[in-house]
Amino acid sequence: MIFSGPHYYLGLIQAALAVCYVLLGVFAAGRNKWVDRIAAWVIGAYLLLYKSWEYGPFSTVPVDLSAISYFLFGVAAFVPFRPVKAAGSVSAMLSGAVYFFTMILYPETHVESLLANRWYLLIMAMVNHNLMFVGGLFLCARNTFRRTDCVWVLGWFAFYLAYYELVTAGYGMTSNVTAITGILDGSLVAGVLSLPLTAGYYVGYYIIVILALALIASVFVLLNRAFARRRERKGVFLPAFSTSPLAGYAA
Repeated sequence: MIFSGPHYYLGLIQAALAVCYVLLGVFAAGRNKWVDRIAAWVIGAYLLLYKSWEYGPFSTVPVDLSAISYFLFGVAAFVPFRPVKAAGSVSAMLSGAVYFFTMILYPETHVESLLANRWYLLIMAMVNHNLMFVGGLFLCARNTFRRTDCVWVLGWFAFYLAYYELVTAGYGMTSNVTAITGILDGSLVAGVLSLPLTAGYYVGYYIIVILALALIASVFVLLNRAFARRRERKGVFLPAFSTSPLAGYAA
């Protein structure tokens, strides 16, 4: 549990980073359109290059939502198509946020999932998930999305579920470190809370999941609107231009 294991410091580091991202969203993101754009470009290019090298041609197949989100966000950072940017931003921030909470609450689970004690993989997972969240934040700050874009966001998640079923059930491809299976079938939460997998549990679990997705979409829309209002504000360093000789004496 939180801060109780020998690797509690990983949760502390992630909690500190999460606080930094809140400050980043409040004081930096959305202040300058070129800073937002360049930040999304740089992070998107890095994730595309690194993940393309990591997975390689047919060496492994990405299964987890975050693994697919790396590529979606990388494409969304460059493609001038608003619905794709909306889906990429939501998916990136959601994947990053889920990683944040699990790392803060259960850092030992991430350490136990290491194959052959390869700490490099854990470090890079932290770096990449954090960068993806920041990239999604800047993408959200740079673009103004519409309510209709939520259809594209839901369509992206439906596409991912279809893709997941195809590569796992259809082709038998699995991942030893993926948690998406436990999330989709409810076994992950049931195991953490020590709950039996009954019919009542599944009904309650999927109702909560649907409500959580609706809440996430609402929070994203509110965040995007807040960034849009910030961009629309007039500058505070220079007064508006006026030809009136008395403009300088106005109260």
